[in-house]
Amino acid sequence: MRGSDASYLGLFRENGVARRNLGLRKRSKAEEKREAIIQAAIKVFSTKGYENATMDDVAAELGSSKALIYWYWKSKSALYSELIDKCFSIYVSWLETIRDTKDSYGKKLNRYFWEMAELAKENDQLNRLVHFGSLHHSKGTGEDFSAQTNEGYRKCLGLLEEFFQEGVDCGYLRRDLDVEALAFQLLFALEGYLYMSIIDEQMSFERAVTNLWIKLILPSITSGVSTD
Repeated sequence: MRGSDASYLGLFRENGVARRNLGLRKRSKAEEKREAIIQAAIKVFSTKGYENATMDDVAAELGSSKALIYWYWKSKSALYSELIDKCFSIYVSWLETIRDTKDSYGKKLNRYFWEMAELAKENDQLNRLVHFGSLHHSKGTGEDFSAQTNEGYRKCLGLLEEFFQEGVDCGYLRRDLDVEALAFQLLFALEGYLYMSIIDEQMSFERAVTNLWIKLILPSITSGVSTD
């Protein structure tokens, strides 16, 4: 290969690398903008709910134009729907991770309750947003969030049932335990706590979780099994 050809080939490769890097930077910037919109929308929707919030409110919180939001989402309902999915995906992924770990069931159970408290605090605004969505019924296109949230709750409920059934099968939880009822009670209690926290200041989530542990879980554990 002649020197001029080698130089040309080297320049071509350098240009190719530069174009790829530029493309990565552009995607990174776009992802940053998208995430900023998501965080602004979470704050607005969790405070005002779906019906009372507008895209102008989200744009004001973002400090940018409404046109930027519509570049990523075609409508307010599309944005809200994605946020609902985002919330449930966090909890579903977490429940699946605990289910699939090789730890003893006792460690899984302890991890479940205390990580749940942390996860709920970290995603407080998303949790509120989902609660508002569960109450929203509309004939508008793409605005039936109650059906969407119900599907998310069903996924979480199914994973909770699997989790408690594992405890029964390994002998950690009582053989006569109604795993469906226990999973439902737990989810219902957490949703009730969320609702009360929206309308008024309530006890800390840690205190609520401790009470659930004492009232629902400890009586379900097989006598003589260590809870450490």
